[in-house]
Amino acid sequence: MNRRSEDRPFHLPSIEHHRTRGGLEVFLVPWHTLPLVNLDLILPAGAEADPPGKGGLADLVAEMFTLGTKKQSASELAARVDGMGASLSAHAGWDCTSVHVFGLREDLGSLLNLLLEVYAEPAFAPEEFAQLKKRHIALLTQQKDDSSLQADEAMTQILFRGTPYDHPSYGSLKTVPSLSIEEAQNFYHEHFLPEGSFLVVSGDVRADEVLPWIDAHFPPPAKREGGGDILPPASPAPGMRCFLLSRPDLTQSQIRMGHLGIPHAHEDFIPFEVMNYALGGGGFSSRLMQRIRVELGYTYGIRASLEPRRNPGPYCISTFTPTETTFPCIQEILQVLRSFQEEGPKEFERTEAIRFLTGSYPMKFETPGQMAQRLIQAKIHGLDLSFLSTYPQRVAEVSLETMRRCAQTHLHPDRMTVVVVGRSDPFRSDLERLGPVESME
Repeated sequence: MNRRSEDRPFHLPSIEHHRTRGGLEVFLVPWHTLPLVNLDLILPAGAEADPPGKGGLADLVAEMFTLGTKKQSASELAARVDGMGASLSAHAGWDCTSVHVFGLREDLGSLLNLLLEVYAEPAFAPEEFAQLKKRHIALLTQQKDDSSLQADEAMTQILFRGTPYDHPSYGSLKTVPSLSIEEAQNFYHEHFLPEGSFLVVSGDVRADEVLPWIDAHFPPPAKREGGGDILPPASPAPGMRCFLLSRPDLTQSQIRMGHLGIPHAHEDFIPFEVMNYALGGGGFSSRLMQRIRVELGYTYGIRASLEPRRNPGPYCISTFTPTETTFPCIQEILQVLRSFQEEGPKEFERTEAIRFLTGSYPMKFETPGQMAQRLIQAKIHGLDLSFLSTYPQRVAEVSLETMRRCAQTHLHPDRMTVVVVGRSDPFRSDLERLGPVESME
């Protein structure tokens, strides 16, 4: 075990678990250092619940919670929040929608009323929805020439084709303009407080202050048909596939290389995280950075990451390089992956990964908001809360052999999806040596 984790053991902050008479789960995270309160209402339906061709709908619906209620207009609601020195936000990500209220402990009752009102009684004013759409369309228009974002979106579309994850959570210029207020209202009613919803109260609070109020005022979660995994098994595509998005104006190529990974609750998730730190997640200390940037000078930065999700998330290597080194860069990345699988990590790489992951872990629990976010992620991804408390110890126990096994089992360099955004003519024929090449619009 790593000596640093032994000398300074991690202690998970106190988390109380309750359930209302109606069945709503409530997690209480006391933190009495400052007179502040965080309220997070979490709904297990996010952008993956967008109907086909309606990408961005869940995110628009979430934001409408902040734009007026049946009792107050958007401007009145904003003045109410500002008057308390509080904040209100809502967002739909993958696997969940969150409504967040933050403020002073002395306003606890008002903050609870605010959270319930914006979620249970949203106005869905047509004029506010129209303005919200315009803002989203303007942002999407501004982003459409961002080659890095184009590469990320293309990788998402390809890896998750045929699943509810095959579009950006914020939608696109093809979907957002057509969304209607009626569709937003229907989505809200169809997904109102579904079973699996929960409330996290963190900060300077006590159970006897909040639980009676929540029990008396919050409606019970609604039972719905279906649920469970919504993705096919995470089997890599047969052989390597290359996708090109031509941008003749660019002098550099954005490169994404990846495949479906493992879900957050997978038994190998922590060993994979340690292994990947050594391979591509550890900044300048990683194998990919050392080879691709330091030794060859192909890029200023390269990173490999596995996005944690309830279902298998994307494992992706991201970098950029001048047009003329695009194919050599891809070749070298593949070579680093293959040699890492064959040779395995070194002891110093394991030690550095463990030191960083265990040493930085307590910093993720320094504020009520951070504690709430870690708890929310664990709950949404199907993890027991013991995952949070035992994480440092389990990281420290990962062996070199386990890291090598994870690399050999969960990395698939010969069955990767490759996405390149750039001036593709100079390297298209080279990419055809790796596998089929398809042009994208």
